[in-house]
Amino acid sequence: MAKLPINQLSRGQAITLDGAIYAIISMDHVKPGKGPAYQQIKLKGIENGKVIEKRFRAADTIDAIDVDRQQYTYSYRNGDTLVFMHGDTFEEIEVHQDFIGDDASYLLEGQVVTIMIAAGRVVGLELPSTVQLVITECDPGVKNATATNVYKNAIVETGRAVQVPPFLNQGDKVKIDTETGKYIERVSLG
Repeated sequence: MAKLPINQLSRGQAITLDGAIYAIISMDHVKPGKGPAYQQIKLKGIENGKVIEKRFRAADTIDAIDVDRQQYTYSYRNGDTLVFMHGDTFEEIEVHQDFIGDDASYLLEGQVVTIMIAAGRVVGLELPSTVQLVITECDPGVKNATATNVYKNAIVETGRAVQVPPFLNQGDKVKIDTETGKYIERVSLG
């Protein structure tokens, strides 16, 4: 464990705070009109899964834990647990659905993700920046419709709801940004 200045931490790192291990979900540097700047950090407890927000001054230091990032392949769902397999060692890791949250709706069997491990525990999961999924449900496409700011609801093969342009149909493959959950483009099936 190393004490690091708060401005050297980033999303995905693990820290100890009040004797508990937390994963950093997001960090925002705030510079108010009056007073000194500070970091607003959203943390997820590894033990209990609770999300908390903490405010730190720029001069604060915090205990950071080394995080090991390894590539795993999503294998299957076992109830509320998602099972991932290491590509080289074939070791399996089980991660509870609640820990991953909405990100689980981007996962397809065989998809490679980065799992972050600190102190022998899974502290986070990094998805690829985009995923390609097939639309399984949506209203029929409108002929001659062009890409505008008008969207319709669609459900993709993982069950996630996505807003897509009106010209798309059931069976079309789309690229989705995993950070924002927004449609990027249609992908050719060939």
